[in-house]
Amino acid sequence: MTNSIDNNALATARAFVIYSLVPYLGILFCPGAVLMGSLAVVRSYYSPEVGGRNNSYLIIAIAALVLGVQLLLWWLLYKIPEWARGF
Repeated sequence: MTNSIDNNALATARAFVIYSLVPYLGILFCPGAVLMGSLAVVRSYYSPEVGGRNNSYLIIAIAALVLGVQLLLWWLLYKIPEWARGF
């Protein structure tokens, strides 16, 4: 049975994580995913009937991982031309 009360911050964090998967452009959505995931955690503590605490932690971890990958992609975007000039 699904709980009728929804954690809107968690739903928004999920959307941010999905949008953050877009290469290069997704880096704009990673901070929003972490922020909304954190708000979802706080809300789950203040209103336990809302639930979603474990999902919120998972969203924050995924967003941090995607942020690391996005930063690596941006770093490579600037380093590859430098490396190519060396040949």
